[in-house]
Amino acid sequence: MTFSIIIPTFNRSDALNRTMKSISELDFSPDDFEVLVVDNGSTDRTREVFEAIRAVATKHNWRYFYEPIPGLLSGRHKGALESQGDICAFIDDDVRMSAGWLNALKEGFKEPAVVLVGGPSHPIFESSPPEWLQDFYHENDDARFCGWLSLLDGGERPKEITPTFVWGLNYAIRRKTLFDLGGFHPDSFPKSLQRFQGDGETGLSLKILKTGGKTLYHPQAAVQHEVPSSRLTQDYFQQRAYFQGVCDSYTKIRAERGISRQAWSWKTPLRPVKQFMVNFFRPKNTALLVLKDLVAKAYKKGYDFHRREVRRDPRLLEWILRKDYWDYTLPDSFQNYLK
Repeated sequence: MTFSIIIPTFNRSDALNRTMKSISELDFSPDDFEVLVVDNGSTDRTREVFEAIRAVATKHNWRYFYEPIPGLLSGRHKGALESQGDICAFIDDDVRMSAGWLNALKEGFKEPAVVLVGGPSHPIFESSPPEWLQDFYHENDDARFCGWLSLLDGGERPKEITPTFVWGLNYAIRRKTLFDLGGFHPDSFPKSLQRFQGDGETGLSLKILKTGGKTLYHPQAAVQHEVPSSRLTQDYFQQRAYFQGVCDSYTKIRAERGISRQAWSWKTPLRPVKQFMVNFFRPKNTALLVLKDLVAKAYKKGYDFHRREVRRDPRLLEWILRKDYWDYTLPDSFQNYLK
C-alpha cells in the first residue's frame, strides 16, 4: 500500500515549512509515499521553502506543481491527477503530523471495505483562545469537535464514523474511490470569487455516505492544526458563517438539481438559518446571544447572496450542477470578479 500526501498551499510558506518538516520526520518508509505540494499561485517564499526542505530530506519523494487557478479545488484535483499512490492523503498546509500518522492510516485501510480514514486534529493556538470559544465546541457519540476551526477529538480507540466527520485538513481516501465518486467539489475561493464556492470535501463525503463506503477514525492518525490569532475573533466567526451559508446553498441547489423561487422567512420550520442555529448554538449568556445573532445574520447573508447570484446567471447554475470537477477550470466569467 502506497500513499500520496497532497498539500495544496497558497501564501503560507512559514506554515508549509513546518508541515513539510513534520512529514520528513514520519516513522514510515520513504519508499512507500510521495509528497505533492500544489502551489495555488503563491507570491511568497513557497517555492523556496519547498526546495530547501527537498535539499535536506533527500530520501523523500517531493514533487512540486504550480497551479495558478484559484481555489482549493484546483489544488486538490491537480494533486490527485498527478498522484501515484493507492491512497490520497489530503492535508492542509498548516498542520503537523504525528510520527505514526501514516502507520495509522495504513492500519485503517487494511480492511478493504474502508474507503476513508481520518483522525484527531488538535489545536496549536497562536494566542490564548477567548472564553466564548468553548460554546462553539459540541459533542455527540462520535467526538468532541469545533467545526469552525476544524478541531476534532474522537477518543482513544479506532471506530467507524460517519464520513462527514473527516475534514479536509486530514482526509485520506482510496484513490480509486476518489475518482469513482467524481472527486471534490469547489472550495475555499477568495471572497471576490465566492459565487463559485461549493461544499468541498463535504460533497465527496456525502457521496461516500450514499454509496455505503466505510469510514474509519483512527486515534493515531493525528495532526496538530495551527490556529492563528486572527481566527479567534468574532469577526472571523461571522466570516466563517457567511461562507457556510454559501456552501449550504450550493449543497441544497445541487441536491434539488435547481433553485426554488419560493421565498422563505425566519419563521419557516427547518429552513437553513433555523437549522443552522439548532445545530451550532447553545447560548448561555447575553454576550453569546449577541454573537449568536451576528453569526446567524452572517450565515443568512451568505446563503442569500449565493442564491441571488445563481438566479441572475444561468452559467453559475451550470457550474453547480456539473457531474464532476476534474476539469476545474473556472467559467470565463470568473475574471470579471477578481479583485
